[in-house]
Amino acid sequence: MFFILAKVFWLLAAPLNLACLLAAIALVTRLLRWRRLAAAALWSAGAVLLLAAATPAGPYAALALETRFPPHTELPAEIGGIVVLGGSLDTDRSVAWNMPIVADDPDRITALVTLAHRYPQAPIIFAGGYGGLGSVEKTEAPFVAELLTGMGFDVSRIRFDPNSRNTRENEIEARKLAGADYAQKPWVLVTGAMHMPRAVGIFRLGGWTVLPWPVDPVTFGPDSPWQPLNFGQTLVQSTRALREWIGLATYYAAGYTSELLPQ
Repeated sequence: MFFILAKVFWLLAAPLNLACLLAAIALVTRLLRWRRLAAAALWSAGAVLLLAAATPAGPYAALALETRFPPHTELPAEIGGIVVLGGSLDTDRSVAWNMPIVADDPDRITALVTLAHRYPQAPIIFAGGYGGLGSVEKTEAPFVAELLTGMGFDVSRIRFDPNSRNTRENEIEARKLAGADYAQKPWVLVTGAMHMPRAVGIFRLGGWTVLPWPVDPVTFGPDSPWQPLNFGQTLVQSTRALREWIGLATYYAAGYTSELLPQ
C-alpha cells in the first residue's frame, strides 16, 4: 500500500504534472464561469512551472544531496562486496522492444564493471525490479544480465534481485542475497549521487556498513549548479530534487531510515 500511495502521490506532485493539472482545472473552471477559481488555478500553474524551471531553488536543493557523499572516495583493499541499485535501464521501453535500453543513469552499470575489475573476488548484488505501477513480463535485472553478457562480462559473479520495487525493498532483498556476510565487512554501495543519502540511511538501518560510491550527478557541480537559461535541465533537476527530499522525509517518518539526512 505504501508503494502504491507513493507512486500515485508523485504522479500528482511532480512539478510539470502539477502545473498541467492546475492548468486543466483552470480551463474547466473557466468554462464553468468560475472566474476567480480559474484565475487562481492558472496563476498557480504558472508559479509552479516558473519556480521549478526558472529559479535556482531546484538545482541547489539537488546539489545539497549530491555533495553529502563525495565521489570516488578511497576504498579499502578488502570489501565484503558490491551492491548496485537499479535505475540504469528504461524497463518499460526495454520490455516494449525486448532488448536492454539504457536510461538516464548508465553510470551504475559502468561502475559495476569498474569495481568488479578492481575487486575480482568480491560478490556483486544487482538490485533492480520494476519501480512502476502494475507489473511487467521482465524486470530490470534480467535485462541488465543480458546487457552485461553482451559486453563480455561474466554475470555468474552477480546475484540478481529482480523483484524489489523501491530502495527499501532493494535493501531487504540484497540482505537475503548477501546472507550473513553482509555484516562482516563493508560493502560498496553504488547508486545515483542525489539518491545516495536515502540509500545510505536505509542500508545503515538494515545493519550494513556501506562505502558510498555515488554516480551520475545531475547538477553541474558546486561552482555553478544552476544555468539560468537552461529551463529544461533546471526542471529536471528540480523534479528529481523534490522527489528525493520528499522521499527522505517520508522514509524517515515511516522509520525506514535512521537519519533524516545521512552523511
